[in-house]
Amino acid sequence: MKFVFVMDPYETLNLETETSLLLMDELLDRGHRVFWLEQRDVFLQHHVPMGQVSEVTLINPFTKTSNEEVSLNDFDAVLTRLDPPFDQNYLHLTYIFEHLNESIIQFNPARALRNFNEKMLPLRWPDFVPPTLVTQNKQQILNFVMLHGDIVVKPLDDCSGRGVVKLSAQQKDIEQVLSASLLNALGQSQVLQAQRFLPEVSEGDKRVYLVNGEPVGVVNRLPQKGNFLANIHQGARCEASDLTIRERHIIETIKPFLLEQGIFLVGLDFIGAYITEINITSPSAIRQINEVSGAEVHKKIVDGMLDRLAGEYATWCCGVPLRRVL
Repeated sequence: MKFVFVMDPYETLNLETETSLLLMDELLDRGHRVFWLEQRDVFLQHHVPMGQVSEVTLINPFTKTSNEEVSLNDFDAVLTRLDPPFDQNYLHLTYIFEHLNESIIQFNPARALRNFNEKMLPLRWPDFVPPTLVTQNKQQILNFVMLHGDIVVKPLDDCSGRGVVKLSAQQKDIEQVLSASLLNALGQSQVLQAQRFLPEVSEGDKRVYLVNGEPVGVVNRLPQKGNFLANIHQGARCEASDLTIRERHIIETIKPFLLEQGIFLVGLDFIGAYITEINITSPSAIRQINEVSGAEVHKKIVDGMLDRLAGEYATWCCGVPLRRVL
């Protein structure tokens, strides 16, 4: 099989948490071919998605061939593994990938990446989410904090705890802090998500990795003392964990939607009894799950991808549905 990974530049990767390289290494070990493609090297030539692609031959030390211009329809699977922010360039990439042949499997599909924001997606199941407000209106957020006392606000399109701020109704500089949060790096107004602060975060922010709707690994991320951010990139400590009855119920409840939308790889985040995010752009933490649990989650992911491809090849032949051939 030929897998192409759409990646951020190698030198920008955080190797401590990087999941894609683990998947590449496992695929290479199983005799499959792995290719590297960066967002800037993707283009649409009339109606054909193209790319300046290089083949990965070794992960450690990382080694790949020189770029070659090819049609992305020549691959069996495309994995979009770009870290947020989900910006205009990311949006336009999803438009290009809409032109891929139907026989090309996307982990996860461009349509899902475009249609479902990771922080807003949980609101499809409001009973599983803490009180939430999504707005770029400062007064609305001020009203929200007065109602709930302590809240957190975060940009909709970023990750790793960047831009996340805790606000308190008693905070003297709340308006100044909020005004700053409502501006992006370019000084433009941005939409924020505000949620009631969950003190249970001191007991951890649980990441559950789902493959095709099934949990394959769990890790609990504990924030540093005096900090409320439980992101690994913010210094959180990782420990082994199990799923609660409620968490299993939530997973079973959202699973049909994930399957319907073709959302194959998910990093589901729980604080206390609530979902806080459903990460679908480039969910990670596999290395941490493996370390604390002794599991080999990357092998389960590759198993799932190969099973999915095998299922597709049962209904497609040479890019044509078998029902047409027969």
